[in-house]
Amino acid sequence: MFRYLLAAAMPLALAGCTAANRPADVFSVNSPVESDLGIRSTHHHTVLNGYTHRVPVDPKPWRQQNDDRAPGAGAGS
Repeated sequence: MFRYLLAAAMPLALAGCTAANRPADVFSVNSPVESDLGIRSTHHHTVLNGYTHRVPVDPKPWRQQNDDRAPGAGAGS
């Protein structure tokens, strides 16, 4: 039992030690202290940009619409 525990614990301990000495992977590349990076420009747009008002209409016969969109455009089967 102890051998299995040791076999499982050793790789975990070694992996923890190797990741601890590499802070470059943890921290971001762009530091907020560096002011020469500047601020990303943003633009304002409304949520309703491109909205078109549509009103509900009565349903059309589904059979005719299906035949109109079929390959052959209403030629029948």
